[in-house]
Amino acid sequence: LEVKMADGAASSTSTTSSPTAPTSSSRTPQQNPLSKKLTKILESNLDNDRDTLEALEVLSGFLEKNTLQVRRNLRSDLEKRSLGLNESFLQCVGKLVGEVKGLQEETAAMKSCCDDMQERLAGAKSKTSTLLRETAELQHRSKQLEMKGRVVDAFLHRFDLSPKEAERLASTRDLGVDDAFFSIMERVKRIHEDCKALLRTSQQRAGLEIMEAMAMHLESAYEQLYHWTQGRCRVLNLEYPDINRNLCRALQELKQRPILYQYCIDEYNIARRMSLVRLFIDALTRDGDSGRPIELHSHDPLRYCSDMLGWLHQAIATENDHINSLLRDPESEKAVAMLGVITEGACRPLHMRIEQVVVSISDAVVAYQLVNLLRYYSGVFQDLLGGGGGGGGAPLVQTVGDLTELQSKMLFSTLNVQTSKILEAMELPLSHLAATPTVNEMLSLLQKILASRDMNSLASGNQERDLKLILSTCIDPVVQHCSESALRLSRLEKAVFMTNCLYVIQSTVSLYEFTEHQLEILEAQIQIHLKTIVSEQFAHFIGITGISDVYSAAVNSQLTDQHFEVLEKCLQKLKLFSSAADEHQLAQCRLLLGLRLREEVQRGALELFLEAYTTVFNAVLAEKGDDYASTHLPHTPDQLKLLLS
Repeated sequence: LEVKMADGAASSTSTTSSPTAPTSSSRTPQQNPLSKKLTKILESNLDNDRDTLEALEVLSGFLEKNTLQVRRNLRSDLEKRSLGLNESFLQCVGKLVGEVKGLQEETAAMKSCCDDMQERLAGAKSKTSTLLRETAELQHRSKQLEMKGRVVDAFLHRFDLSPKEAERLASTRDLGVDDAFFSIMERVKRIHEDCKALLRTSQQRAGLEIMEAMAMHLESAYEQLYHWTQGRCRVLNLEYPDINRNLCRALQELKQRPILYQYCIDEYNIARRMSLVRLFIDALTRDGDSGRPIELHSHDPLRYCSDMLGWLHQAIATENDHINSLLRDPESEKAVAMLGVITEGACRPLHMRIEQVVVSISDAVVAYQLVNLLRYYSGVFQDLLGGGGGGGGAPLVQTVGDLTELQSKMLFSTLNVQTSKILEAMELPLSHLAATPTVNEMLSLLQKILASRDMNSLASGNQERDLKLILSTCIDPVVQHCSESALRLSRLEKAVFMTNCLYVIQSTVSLYEFTEHQLEILEAQIQIHLKTIVSEQFAHFIGITGISDVYSAAVNSQLTDQHFEVLEKCLQKLKLFSSAADEHQLAQCRLLLGLRLREEVQRGALELFLEAYTTVFNAVLAEKGDDYASTHLPHTPDQLKLLLS
């Protein structure tokens, strides 16, 4: 820029001083360097010349005016300005050199200090090398001990209880039993089991000691658990006992100690037995949720006994639910045994009250209904409690079984008394030879008894045995009474009367099941009397036809001419009889109650008559020949059989 400006100033000066002096330059401008330079400057594009633009921008900062004088003095001003800048730079460099010298001195002092420190450290290192070696060894041993400590802690954590855990096992009286207690017990068992692995290694002594310690902890825990469970079982004497999860789990744990487990079960049974007896007495004597006291119905034997037995049935079901909740997975035999012990307390009050009812019953129907009721509940209790009344079973089952046997004996005693009372008066048969009112009254009693049977227990052997005894107890005296009443009757009338009585009895008994044996006996007795009636009817038939003597002679093969004369006289009677045999039935036979009986008597008598006629016909045929037989006898046996049928 200075060159450009100087060239410009020189050009201006030469132009101004000699504007008119011709030179070689003016004559040949293309050869003048200055002219070329000016031309170049003028032709240059300042917009693209960054250096020129920056130089001009700097000049514009300290050039106030663009005058000729200023342009002439521009070089000197620039030199002055450059000189001032150089002087300022020199001063700054001088200061920097002074500071560098100070820094050099401080660095030298620091180096001297560092050298001194290094010498001292080398001396200290030589003196403490032994200490450092010992320290390293101690650190290594410390790490080893730390590792061993962690191993020991892990071993103790796995194979030993913490003080808190040991204290928790021994503090059930204050803290009770909860999940934490059972968790510690499980951990003790697990440690005891894990110690078996130690016995297979070189640590057998440690394994034995730990197993012994765990066994002591476990026994102590079982003892604490037993005392806690026993105490809880003693307070389960309420109507609705509080059987919680911890108590159930405690009993499950105590199964590992059968003796302690049985002691706790015994405590539970005692508590529940006391509760059951108290509740049973309250139900008998006090108003409750179920209504009025049971003993208010003591005047009604069936309802009184049914209410007591029904209450016990419901109580057994409730106690069974409690046992299932307590034992969780109850063994059937254990649960049944517990129910038997719990219900034992109700045996005495139940036996005393039902026994009073049994001895006070005078009605055989009620007595039989009570037998059925007791037998039904005896079977129900036997299904629930097991065993039977013959010993070795639950006390309640034995009690109800004994009461059933007692009532069964009292039933037959009552029935005998009632039967004797009904049949004590001798009553003569009526004119129509039907069953007397006494017989009907006795059959009405039997019908009521049979109608009151318990159909749910008919399959029982005892039930069938009782039915047979009842039938024999009622029917045999009636038949004997009928026989004594008919002593003054004729043979035929007695047979008809007895047949009617037996038929009425048979008709009554045949309506009920399990009476086949008695029906067979009655049918056999009826057939005996029917034979008598048939024989009388047959005698009547041969009597009205007049062939009685002829028949007797024919049977003995002693026919005479007198008999043939009689036979000729009976010809017309035989014809009339063969055409209307039913009209010649005896009046007593018409009094038979059953149509079957009347038909059976008529059929039997006609069969006998046909046999007699055949005998006579064959005898006549043998004595006189076919012509005489066909002339003096109205029909052949086959023709007579066809007519009579």
